[in-house]
Amino acid sequence: MNQLSNFLFRDECSKHYKMTRTLGEGSFASVKLAIKKTDNSKWAIKCIDRGSLRPGDEVALESEVLILESINHPNVVKLHAVYDCPKTFYMVMEVCTGGELFDRIVEKSCYTELEAKTCFRQLAEAIKYCHENNVVHRFLKKYFRFNHTFRCLFKLID
Repeated sequence: MNQLSNFLFRDECSKHYKMTRTLGEGSFASVKLAIKKTDNSKWAIKCIDRGSLRPGDEVALESEVLILESINHPNVVKLHAVYDCPKTFYMVMEVCTGGELFDRIVEKSCYTELEAKTCFRQLAEAIKYCHENNVVHRFLKKYFRFNHTFRCLFKLID
């Protein structure tokens, strides 16, 4: 019976990724940390409940996917894969674990001029790139991610 229930309730995304903890929640979506089964790499999966979508949301969702597929900038989150399943729409993206900009500023409490300039430049370059490609980001969520030298790597998400 267990094999039958796995077959009946398993969707295409769960065949490739093992979802672990929740990274964030919104009004009609949640973002889960996931492990890709083939290589154990970590990804963020935006899980969108189709049942809570309003009329017109499908068009907005399709637009978001098309935009993310066309964008290629180091300071904009990258879309890795999409799974269009009957109950849930999944967007597999690079994981950004550094937290939101405001929280990072409060935690650190003091930035050097170089640190502030580096982060602001990354934000400005990402927005400039989006605008040059006719993309306007309506609600900026800022996430930090740190590379090996612990300098901030700023990512626009959503």
